[in-house]
Amino acid sequence: MDVPKVDLSNADDVVREVMEDDNWVKEEFFKHLGDELKVLAQKLAACYQMLPRLNEAADRAQTEQAALVVGFAYGVLDDILVSTKLLFAGKLMPAGNLMRQAAEGIAVAVLCVSRDLLILDQPKGGPVPARYYEKMLADDPRTEGHKAIGQLSWNRTTLGVSEGGVKGLKRARDRYNAFSHTGKFAIAARVALGKEGQVYAGGHFDVDKVEGYRIELAERIALSEVLPNFFEVLTFRLDR
Repeated sequence: MDVPKVDLSNADDVVREVMEDDNWVKEEFFKHLGDELKVLAQKLAACYQMLPRLNEAADRAQTEQAALVVGFAYGVLDDILVSTKLLFAGKLMPAGNLMRQAAEGIAVAVLCVSRDLLILDQPKGGPVPARYYEKMLADDPRTEGHKAIGQLSWNRTTLGVSEGGVKGLKRARDRYNAFSHTGKFAIAARVALGKEGQVYAGGHFDVDKVEGYRIELAERIALSEVLPNFFEVLTFRLDR
């Protein structure tokens, strides 16, 4: 279909673009990728069905630590959901940025649920042990989310996390770094493939990027498939 044109040198058109609901973009995405979206919807629905048990475990614990764990666990699901909404609205870069946040959120939740002393930092003077959730509650800058996957790797044995699990999170983080920082990929995300000189503003659907979009949905499906076990582990540890 023809892409609607907008004159962003006109202030009224800027307002219209900001208020645009991008329904034509979503319809194109669904036409080409509706089956994949339905698979993802089933996976996410199964994850949301597990939240009540996690909430009940947190209610039994009645601690700030438990509240942190539930908050970050819920955030992972919300990040994937909102990321998919952004993808189907044709906003590839922020959609990918939220996927990186989802991967980091998994790591933070696992670190928070532990009551053991964990390696928080590894300066030249040697490892710094601490209870991660206590430092998170104290707003320690060493608990910033972008550090969590590395910290998960340092504490993998203590936390009972598989090497493959850590590698999967690292792969997701590294993949979505390109979506989280400006660079050549950011330019490519805004230009039309196969149509020299066409640049998109705001949300768009580019039929020549369908295989890339399909890969993005596959990433979300794969992450959602491992989340039920993630919720089971968090629920079990809150009840210990």
